[in-house]
Amino acid sequence: MSAVDVTDRLDAVERLIAAWDFPGAREVVQELLDEPGLSDDDRLTTRRLLAEALRELGEIDRAYDLAEAVAAQAERRYGQVHPATVHAVAVLAAVRHDYDEWDEAERLYHRVLDSGIDEEGDAPVCRAVRLARVNLALLQRDRGETALALSLLNAAYVIHRREYGADDLDTIRIAAELAALQHARGDVAAARRLFTLAHAAARARLGTRHPFTKAVEWELAAVEPPMPSAPVTAPPAIDPVRVAEPARVADPVRVAEPARAVEPARVAGDGPQPARRVWSAWPLVSVVVVLVAASVLAVLLLWHRPSGAPAPLAVASAPVSVAVAVPPASASAPVSVAGSVPPGVRALRLVDGRTKLTVIWAPLPVTVVIAVSKASAPAVVVGSVPAGTGEYDIHDIAPGQPYCVVVGPLDDQASVTPAASVCTGHR
Repeated sequence: MSAVDVTDRLDAVERLIAAWDFPGAREVVQELLDEPGLSDDDRLTTRRLLAEALRELGEIDRAYDLAEAVAAQAERRYGQVHPATVHAVAVLAAVRHDYDEWDEAERLYHRVLDSGIDEEGDAPVCRAVRLARVNLALLQRDRGETALALSLLNAAYVIHRREYGADDLDTIRIAAELAALQHARGDVAAARRLFTLAHAAARARLGTRHPFTKAVEWELAAVEPPMPSAPVTAPPAIDPVRVAEPARVADPVRVAEPARAVEPARVAGDGPQPARRVWSAWPLVSVVVVLVAASVLAVLLLWHRPSGAPAPLAVASAPVSVAVAVPPASASAPVSVAGSVPPGVRALRLVDGRTKLTVIWAPLPVTVVIAVSKASAPAVVVGSVPAGTGEYDIHDIAPGQPYCVVVGPLDDQASVTPAASVCTGHR
């Protein structure tokens, strides 16, 4: 195979990754790695691309080992500031972010940003550096520095949209992340505007049934005012035609004055969670549970990594907040189910171990994502389990506080996937 052919195929893989065709990218790079005449430089680039594709497909362990090896090899071969090394370090930083190795990920992000790479080009490494800025902003969000994260992400969004356009898939994902931060900070109008733009762009690029499009639609529904007459079996439908005028979003996006925020308890992971706004609970418990389930599923779909679907923003799947509160159970029994269990999730129950909660359900043939809320705080996604699993342990539970757990199946073939909620009683 000639060097020109290899270069063309590597460029094709970069385009597949930019278009979120991660299975296709993995297939091409694996074919390339089987080529006997592949040069050492091209083989290193191919392995870095494979690490990117594996990470986006949710194969984090393989991506971690591969990204670490590629970054070390690139540094030995080219030095610290070579574009190939910088790109490999950017991939490694994102993978370590996935593993909640925040200190090391932050160090690597800064190393990428301080490398001296000219970001004004159209080479893949330029996009990698710009996305490192986005990832660093989201890492600050994960640390609880919401105001700083909002400022950094706002600037990154404006730059990315100017360089790549509003219909670029990464631009759309950044807009959705920025909208979620605006919502968490209490600027509902800005969040609704950005979610609307992200939803319209996702529909145009990905279609109405793509998991990301559906996720943004749920997020848009979550920022709409609750309707007292809404049915308790499903959230009110959102008319996809109702989109805001794109001209109403200016550069830079306005950052609202921060609303009073409450720091929820740490229910999973090693780091603190960002401050999140607490909303007033709806008088009817069953209505609240439905609204929470709808909002949580927005996050579940947004952060789920099905085959062929992207990991939003090419960033860590860190716990994500939902700006609707789950009320604590009022029953005196040790465990109570808040509302009826929707179809799909059956035999849902909670085992209260004081410092550990075990949620159990009848195994489902799809991936299931779990979110937790402590004492009326917003629900936080803490993990997911593969199809066929019917149990999940939640550690680091405060012994004296009530909790609610939301279990949501992810079915890419369904327009609406109902979640179920179960809560502790008085503890």
